[in-house]
Amino acid sequence: MIKDSNLSIKSVFNDDVEFQWESSQSKEYSTTLKGLFHIYKEEKSHYKLLEVSFSLPYLIKQSRKKGLKVLDITNAVIEKVRNNIVGEGLLIKKNNLKFYMYGQIQKWIESLQEICIQINFHEDFFLYRLISNSQQSKVYFAEDRITKIDYAIKVFEKNQFEQEIGAKALKQEIEILRLLKNDYFTKLLKTYEGNQAVYLVFEQQKGGDLQRFLKENDNTLPEKTAFQAIKQLLEGISLMHNLNYMHRDLKPENILLKNKDSLEDLIISDLGLAEKVNNEKNQLFTLCGTPGYVAPEVLKKQPYDQKVDIYGIGIILYTLLTGKNPFQSIIKDETLELNMIGNVNTDKINCSELGKDLLKQLLQLSPNRRPNAQQALRHQYFRNQSSLQIFPKQSIIISKPKFDSIHSEQVSPLTPNLNFDKFKATQIQPQYLRQATPRLDIYQKNNANLMKKFRKAS
Repeated sequence: MIKDSNLSIKSVFNDDVEFQWESSQSKEYSTTLKGLFHIYKEEKSHYKLLEVSFSLPYLIKQSRKKGLKVLDITNAVIEKVRNNIVGEGLLIKKNNLKFYMYGQIQKWIESLQEICIQINFHEDFFLYRLISNSQQSKVYFAEDRITKIDYAIKVFEKNQFEQEIGAKALKQEIEILRLLKNDYFTKLLKTYEGNQAVYLVFEQQKGGDLQRFLKENDNTLPEKTAFQAIKQLLEGISLMHNLNYMHRDLKPENILLKNKDSLEDLIISDLGLAEKVNNEKNQLFTLCGTPGYVAPEVLKKQPYDQKVDIYGIGIILYTLLTGKNPFQSIIKDETLELNMIGNVNTDKINCSELGKDLLKQLLQLSPNRRPNAQQALRHQYFRNQSSLQIFPKQSIIISKPKFDSIHSEQVSPLTPNLNFDKFKATQIQPQYLRQATPRLDIYQKNNANLMKKFRKAS
């Protein structure tokens, strides 16, 4: 087991801003929790009985002298504490502030963990299999020590952060994950922090990813199956775009399956490159993504917006129908050059004319001529089908029981240090090893240097 120590150093979620309770005249808070607690006043070394309530993301307290006060506890560190006088309690820490509340706290921890940071990750979870490994993070399968339920854990080692950029990117990824509370995206359940790493806890998707599914099904899918997958991606990405964010790294490896032999429930994952859409006065030029799936305007260092995701979905559709990437080449620089030109020949694709028309629209070189997600969903290809007739279940389930249970070869606990690379386990089965593709450097000086692997925040 990794013996990552409790958080005794400054949290990466802290900043230098003074953090304090603020007076509020509002009476419109929708409280989900309320209770009487013994509040410990550290500066006066005494306890005071006070009613505290919670209305996401605020703690709320009210006193006769000072009236209603609120505290935004987003990314505050929470920790169980115990006192011989008043029993079990909860410590909430953020920047310069500490708030102790003693009483019935279990329901509070369950509610606050949605927006707060917990410690003692390894007391709660057992890591048993490495799934993927990149420069920025590692993903493991883990088991909850109490419930025995499996989860996916994304681990960010702090010594890999690039000064403030890494912490900023992590906080933004967490912020976006908390906003996207729907069935189309990976659900962030809890966040932990230790002295050496930050741990994001997700639901475990046991079906692998879309890339694996393709390989197990001769690299191509029937037309109806392919378009059912694309319809789900468009529906999910539409919800993200409505919140004014874009993904910027859509590809088969980042599309997860809830069930390994079915494309009925696809999950969009890896929001590490997701970004808020800027206004016209501050347009995005950031160079990032995966060669072969990047919109041409990104590679040409032109300003871009959410239409880059539409192009990426178009490339995924082409790949599902043909079994290959349209810019595929054994020479990396050639892949990049073809991707930058962006021309995709759809004439020889074995697909209906309406399907080809939608594909061509998704792959328009000019972002202004590409549909947005909602417009694509209103395309005649989808409108021709009634809600009851669209893609019968048998067309999107391919039953090939080729895989063993993920628990068939559980490995021993990790060694008591945080050097993940020295973790010696049984060989990972190919279907559970996600093959990451290199990402583009966002700070490049010329096109000849485009294939360097990196990933930084905007």
